[in-house]
Amino acid sequence: MKKYVFFLFLTLSALSTLACDICGCGNGSSFFGILPQGHRRFLGVRYRYASFDSHIGSLNLQTREQFRTAELWGRFYPTKRLQVLGFVPYQFGQQTMLKTGSVTPLQGLGDVSAMAQYNLLNTFMQDSAARTIDHNLLIGGGVKLPTGRYRYDANSNAEVANPNFQLGTGSVDYLFTAIHTVRYKQWGLNTDLSYRLAGTNSNGYRFGNRLTGSLSAFYLSSVGPKAIMPNVGVFVEQAQRDRQHGIQNSRTGGYATYLSAGTEVYLNKLSLGVSYRHPLAQKLANGEIRANAQLSTHLTFLF
Repeated sequence: MKKYVFFLFLTLSALSTLACDICGCGNGSSFFGILPQGHRRFLGVRYRYASFDSHIGSLNLQTREQFRTAELWGRFYPTKRLQVLGFVPYQFGQQTMLKTGSVTPLQGLGDVSAMAQYNLLNTFMQDSAARTIDHNLLIGGGVKLPTGRYRYDANSNAEVANPNFQLGTGSVDYLFTAIHTVRYKQWGLNTDLSYRLAGTNSNGYRFGNRLTGSLSAFYLSSVGPKAIMPNVGVFVEQAQRDRQHGIQNSRTGGYATYLSAGTEVYLNKLSLGVSYRHPLAQKLANGEIRANAQLSTHLTFLF
C-alpha cells in the first residue's frame, strides 16, 4: 500500500486554467492537487472556492469576486508510463459592489482541459528492496479549450467589470509541466513547475502567460488498505500582463505566494482530500487586486 500511495504525487501541480488562482475564474490555473494513487485510474468530483478583492484603492469601484467550481476529473492509462487526465469544470461565481451591495452572478460551463504526462523515471515501479530513496519524474503537456463563455469588451460597459470575471478565457491555451517526487521511507518531497502559454481570443484579448511552482513535503501513515497523508508546502504563481489588440494592460499580471496545507485519506477504492492555501505575499494588477484564502476538496473513486 505504501509503495503505491506514494505514486499520488506524480502530479502535484497548480497550473493553468481552472483553479482561479491569480485573479479570475476563467483565467486561473489548472489545479491538479495531490492526485490519488498514481498506478490506478480514477473518476471523481472536486470542489474549489476562491475570492479576490478588486479595485481596492477605490471606494466607489471596489468589488469582491467569489468563485465556486464543481469539477469532474478523471485519469486513464493508454500505456504503462503514459497517463491522460481530463477536467470538466462548472462555475458558480458572483461579483459584489462593496459600496452598493449590488451582485452580478456568473454560472455555467468553464473551460475544459486535458493533459498527457509521461514517466521518464520511476523507481517506484521497480523492486525497492535494495533502495532507501525512490524517485519519480514526469513531463507533460496539454491544452485548454474555450468551452466557457467569454463576453467582455474593454470598450463597452454592457458586460461585467473586468475580463477576469468570466466563465472562460475565450482562447485555446497550451499547458506544460515537469514534476519530480523523491521519497525516503514514509517521508517525501515534491517539486513542480508548470507553464501556461495563452492564446488570443476573438475579442483580441490575450491573457498573460503564467509560470507556477510548488514545493511540498508529505508524510504517509498506512494500515493495510487504509492510509492518511498530511502535506505542507509553498505555492508560487507569476503572471505576465494581459494584452488587448497587442496593447499591454498595466493593471494585470503580478505574483502571489501561498502557504498550502492539506491531507489525503485513502479507504480501499475511495480517496478523500482537502487542501487550504493562505496568501503570504502578493502584488497583483499593480496592487489593485488582493487574493484571499482558497479551499479545495475532492471525492474520487479508484478503479
